[in-house]
Amino acid sequence: MRRRGMTSVAGAYRTGMTAGPGVRSEAAQAERPIGRGAWYALAILTLIYTLHSVDRSVMSIVIEPIKSEFHLNDSHLGVLTGLAFGLTYAIAGLPLGYLIDRTDRRRLLSLLVAIWSGCTALCGLAQSYATLVAARLAVGFTEAGGAPTALSMIGDLFPPRRHSTAIAIFWASTALGTATSFILGSIIVVHHGWRAAFLIAGVPGLAIAALLFFTVPEPRRERPQGDGTAAPALRETLRYVLRQPLFVHVFLAMTLNSMMLSGVLVWQASFLIRVHHLSLTQAGLLAGVAAGIFGGVGSLIGGPMGDRVFERAGIGGLPLAAAGTTLLSVVTGMVFLLTDSLAASLAGLVVFELIARAYTAPGYSAILGSVQPQMRGISVSSLQIATNLIGYGLGPFLAGAVSDRVGGGDGIRWGLAALMLTGAWGCLHFILAWRAGVRSPADMGEAL
Repeated sequence: MRRRGMTSVAGAYRTGMTAGPGVRSEAAQAERPIGRGAWYALAILTLIYTLHSVDRSVMSIVIEPIKSEFHLNDSHLGVLTGLAFGLTYAIAGLPLGYLIDRTDRRRLLSLLVAIWSGCTALCGLAQSYATLVAARLAVGFTEAGGAPTALSMIGDLFPPRRHSTAIAIFWASTALGTATSFILGSIIVVHHGWRAAFLIAGVPGLAIAALLFFTVPEPRRERPQGDGTAAPALRETLRYVLRQPLFVHVFLAMTLNSMMLSGVLVWQASFLIRVHHLSLTQAGLLAGVAAGIFGGVGSLIGGPMGDRVFERAGIGGLPLAAAGTTLLSVVTGMVFLLTDSLAASLAGLVVFELIARAYTAPGYSAILGSVQPQMRGISVSSLQIATNLIGYGLGPFLAGAVSDRVGGGDGIRWGLAALMLTGAWGCLHFILAWRAGVRSPADMGEAL
């Protein structure tokens, strides 16, 4: 009885039919005006995720002084920079996604921001390696809820015709946060020490958490059910999304793309040093500008592009836009890697960064639009787990493993070239998602 009811409601929601009192059709949502409150909330959420990126990446700046003070080896540092964060991030993902779909998201996110900011500041007070690891475990656990909560709120703050633009603005925060962390963090460490870097990175988040709690109201959830029925159980949600080809292929494509992006981000400075013989300072500056500035602009480009495609072709057209930018990024990435000219290589890197992140806005817009609103927390959390464990975990490792296999200074060139193949693989899944949307545009979401 329940399964049949959810199926009919899902079908009504997707095709714009009414399903009872209080239910908005897809057409009505598309025409819904966007108030100043929505833009203000987006600004606060973007600021929060900028601080999220700062808190996450500040550890990369302070590795050497921490190693020296606590007499650590590289294995200890590997746990501190990777495993301690990524493990709890993955463990917390689904439970937090479950809460996102059922609780006041503003209160939940305010609490999470306060905890991860406080624990980041506590890293600066750590007197041992064990306490430092414990603090990073807590940061990883709470930051797992950052993007899923914010994106769930954005999905309700903005109508579908503006999802891509809102998501693009939100995701540009990662480039801004990374650039801020590398530029200001290095200055702070040089003049005030590594502990000050953690304290300065963490304290502002406490103020922003309060600002979110007191000035941003909880967005009204768009539900296909008119009677306020609670979100479905976890197993039902997972079964629901796994039976939607568009969702599954976009999910796989974005996970594969994250492997390519994370590998290039981690290894591009080493590539410039080993292949083009730049100094560490030169390579770090060029890599930071490419990822921080051009990567941020690239994230923003995907917003208007995704909204334009949505207006013309609906949700089913979004994966095709993502496929196009992914294919271009693979081509320009190969130019960056295979040319022997430094100028041509840098040009390829800049264009790669400018294009490679443009898929995020239409991709996440497709994810939000292909599931029922009360399933967004679980859906985005699942994607975050995949991109962090597989994308950011496996991508840099794969490039390094291929580099070691090839050997020599040129090995990293072929290691990164192998990651371009994962981008091409992701492009294929975007195309399959588009074909699924074209074949059954009105039936998406009727899996239960």
